[in-house]
Amino acid sequence: MAVAALTLLDLAGQWTHRERHRHHEFPIEVPAGTVELTARLSWHPHDMGDAHLSNSLALTLWDPDGGFRGSAVRRGDANDLTIGPGSASPGALAGPIPAGRWILNLDTGLILPDGRGAGFLDWTLEVRARVAGDRPVAAGRSTRPAAGAAEVSVPVTERRAAGWYRGDLHSHTLHSDGSFTVDERLGRAVERGLDFIAITDHNTISHHRELDPWRDRIIPIRGSEVTTFHGHMNVFGLREAIDWRPERRGGGAAGIVEQAHRQGALVSINHPSSFGDPWCVGCHWDFARVDYSTFDAMEIWNGGWADVETANESNVALWTDLLDAGIRLTAITGTDSHGPVDDDDPTLGFSSVHATEPTEAAILEGIRRGRVVLSSGPRVAFRARGADGTEITLPGETIRGPIELEVEVTALEETATIWFVTSGASTAIGAGGPGLVSAARDRLVPTSWWRLEVRAGSAPSGDIRAITNPIYVRAR
Repeated sequence: MAVAALTLLDLAGQWTHRERHRHHEFPIEVPAGTVELTARLSWHPHDMGDAHLSNSLALTLWDPDGGFRGSAVRRGDANDLTIGPGSASPGALAGPIPAGRWILNLDTGLILPDGRGAGFLDWTLEVRARVAGDRPVAAGRSTRPAAGAAEVSVPVTERRAAGWYRGDLHSHTLHSDGSFTVDERLGRAVERGLDFIAITDHNTISHHRELDPWRDRIIPIRGSEVTTFHGHMNVFGLREAIDWRPERRGGGAAGIVEQAHRQGALVSINHPSSFGDPWCVGCHWDFARVDYSTFDAMEIWNGGWADVETANESNVALWTDLLDAGIRLTAITGTDSHGPVDDDDPTLGFSSVHATEPTEAAILEGIRRGRVVLSSGPRVAFRARGADGTEITLPGETIRGPIELEVEVTALEETATIWFVTSGASTAIGAGGPGLVSAARDRLVPTSWWRLEVRAGSAPSGDIRAITNPIYVRAR
């Protein structure tokens, strides 16, 4: 079989800082018989004098049917993707390569000023195809590869009962800007005793295809971090990639949420108070018009609790303001780990979800219902009795106040205080440790919601070690 190498695109140019936060589309005519497609992007300068001050570009490929075929969101000053029928580079989907008009999208995240009044970035882009003359590949929808693995409900253990399942809802691999392979990431999660993990590589779902072999040891959550110029969103339970190109600062998040919900997926606002540009492209939540009631969750604890750049205490404050406004967003946490160093912080938070069984669908339903406790280690159990005699033991439920409350916190490694938090008020109801701390109070009067916080030391501003999602208060 004769194979010819063709250059489909060979461009170079220079952009100024005025071109940042834009999508630049380049059409590519892919010939019939293409058996491999390679896109290469490079640029300079990259490092602008600091590890967190660098110019950044990313590329995405879309096939003639508008189907996602790959995204390269990596560290450094070069991105590349290679797609073949049976294999593809990390971030891309293997499968037939239909003839027709493909779109290569370049995202300009940052082009920083260089001290001369404007920033200049020189870039080169090349797309090459390997074409087999006697084995044509026809265009058409039938050639599109499967977007991701179908859901398989295999138990992580032989236990199939309702209970608490602990996991990580934010992590990265080589399929975007992480240093772990999928196997390494999942293996580490198993070693840590986690029951589930979401791999949320940036703007891709290529890692989904590597999850199946692990389903008997851990519950893999099919995720993706939709990484835009104005905010990041984790999507859980995803089957097809999200096209974020139409996003706009004013109201553009709505289209992303709509795409996710059409698939039955959940959407979480990530690290909303984090440092943004130029430290981290789009990491701060900057969408101008947002209907928060359409979201499912908010990541209030990203990485280690006291990480300066993620401002977790500010995330909690924003979430509290939304609760006061009647917006019921489930609070979640994720390590946002990109490699071994990120895994070593002892104050990383994990999400414990009360689910009916150990499957992706059940874990996501537990998150939808707000049955989640966030913790770096301590375990929180409570029993609340309402004014009508109703008893509840799970967050996300509804009760009538005033309430009687019993709380038990175990596995504490330091002295800590249990706080009863409701709108506009925070009351210490127990203190002690290390080990076990318990508390019992009656006639507690919450407003429209209440939650429990376990904070180090005795001050209400101590670092959070565990926090429950709210219990909502039924009006008289």
